[in-house]
Amino acid sequence: MATEAEPSAGPAPTTKSAPRIIRRKKKGPAATSSSSTNIGGNDIPPHIQNNTQLHHIISTTLPKDYDFEIPKTIWRIENSNAQHVALQFPEGLTMYASTIGDILVKFAYRFQPAPSHQQPPPPSSSEQANANEEENKDSTSTPTRPKAIQSLSILGDVTYGACCIDDLSARALGCDLLVHYGHSCLVPLTSTVIPCLYVFVEIRVDVQHMVDCVHMTFLQEEKQRRQSHSQEGSDERPARIIEACVMGTVQFRSAVIEVAQRLNSEADSSTSSLEGGEIKFQAIVPQAKPLSPGETLGCTAPSGLAQLDFQDALLSPRERRERKKQAAAAAGAANTVPEGSNDSIPRERVMLFLADGRFHLEAAMISNPTLRALRYDPYSKTLTEERYETVKMKRLRREAIMAVRKSLGISDPLQRGGRVTSSVQDGDDIANSVLQPQQQCSLSSRPPSSANRKTMGIILGTLGRQGNPAILSRLRSLLHSRGIQTMIVLLSEIFPKKLEMLSKPTSSGGSGVCAWVQVACPRLSIDWGHYFCVPVLSPFELYVAFGEVENAALWVAEEEKTGEPVDDLTDQYPMDFYTKSGGPWTNYYESNAKRKVLSYGV
Repeated sequence: MATEAEPSAGPAPTTKSAPRIIRRKKKGPAATSSSSTNIGGNDIPPHIQNNTQLHHIISTTLPKDYDFEIPKTIWRIENSNAQHVALQFPEGLTMYASTIGDILVKFAYRFQPAPSHQQPPPPSSSEQANANEEENKDSTSTPTRPKAIQSLSILGDVTYGACCIDDLSARALGCDLLVHYGHSCLVPLTSTVIPCLYVFVEIRVDVQHMVDCVHMTFLQEEKQRRQSHSQEGSDERPARIIEACVMGTVQFRSAVIEVAQRLNSEADSSTSSLEGGEIKFQAIVPQAKPLSPGETLGCTAPSGLAQLDFQDALLSPRERRERKKQAAAAAGAANTVPEGSNDSIPRERVMLFLADGRFHLEAAMISNPTLRALRYDPYSKTLTEERYETVKMKRLRREAIMAVRKSLGISDPLQRGGRVTSSVQDGDDIANSVLQPQQQCSLSSRPPSSANRKTMGIILGTLGRQGNPAILSRLRSLLHSRGIQTMIVLLSEIFPKKLEMLSKPTSSGGSGVCAWVQVACPRLSIDWGHYFCVPVLSPFELYVAFGEVENAALWVAEEEKTGEPVDDLTDQYPMDFYTKSGGPWTNYYESNAKRKVLSYGV
């Protein structure tokens, strides 16, 4: 299904400036309005903000609908005294890399005002002596302010997402600042080895056209539905409410919020009527913290939208608190219905997604398999209904998990023996903490003969910061607790041919690697895992294979009892790799957020 509304006459309307989603507190006293030169603050000084030559070059060399935040970047360079700057772009923005680099080199440090010297009152003789002494002390320690960027490097390795931020390569190049474009702040700035700046590159789109496409789609469906009812002799024409969960990629985060606001404002002012029936839209912007509201990644998306209390989600935090108080006061009353709800009105809950591709939307469809998904492409200006073969995906991943269990000799899916202990000890030395001798395996779980011990490979992704060493430590400890040998391999990209060579039996008679678990991107296993010669699991799937995840063990255990696959869509496959509410296989779970190698005593 594809719906395209007629483009409005004249230039395409741009989005209004939505309220800022990320707010940063200013350090120190507030800067004066006349000169925004507070080094610790975020105000861009006048010599950058009011530079007409800079804005002219930006408007004539870069696309007008793309916000590369050039003034903010120049101010960050000057504020941090950076002389060696690295730029990193996703594939779709690489075409602007050299242009942006030229602008930064041309304008950084070039237009800084000379420091003002006010004449203080003449000091006394003792004050003059102390001042001279302090000046002599600081003359050798005060660094001179740079006059220009000495070198600017453009990182050319492929960049799939914010997890690929390559601060390590930037430091190897001698850079003292990395600017990462096109993604949100997934890897905390406290974890990078050099200062980094994330530029989201917000893109302005025709929001009203998307809203019109949504209206036209559901009005057309309502017309067809009523024609079908009239042919069946039914005169029923009830109102209909469309509950829309609006999401998108980080580039369109302001547009996502505005789409929801417009749908709600139009619903408050009037309803779309058709031959006696009514269609009303109610929209929310779900959030998978710590991501921005409405933001979705290929591995992380809001979940449980089908079970969400939509009327509660529509309320502001203040209204929600009031509603909870009223509900608590009326807890003893029977059949209490929240104010504003009407169960007699038919409701349909859908996902509206703003993006030019499917990859991020697929994460939302995997997390919410029962919801209908509509995607608006801001470039082709079309609204299409998208589908995902969730049943087939879960069957393929179930087969991979069962193959690993069979090769490792695991028979009881609910067996919890050898679970990883919660006590940890710091160990930043990878040689001692990750590659420690295999003798530290649990003796009680070790098979009788060491010759029959299986080996699993653990892949740590080295494309930027894809791989989290803390998750690797957890997986290795889990495998060792079950008496399974491990082989750790570092790979920037995972290819079937390379894993086939690494999985072959050794010349000394070893059995080779029976399966792999990759700490890089969960979608590698979901999308491509069935193309490898041996199973390649994600960290979540490894926990499922050992029965460490109770909710996911339901569809594994049921298959073993009945011998038939379980295709219940209500059992959701989690897309929570960068959420704060995920399990030990996620990046923000407990000590995983520190991204340091830890020893779990196994």
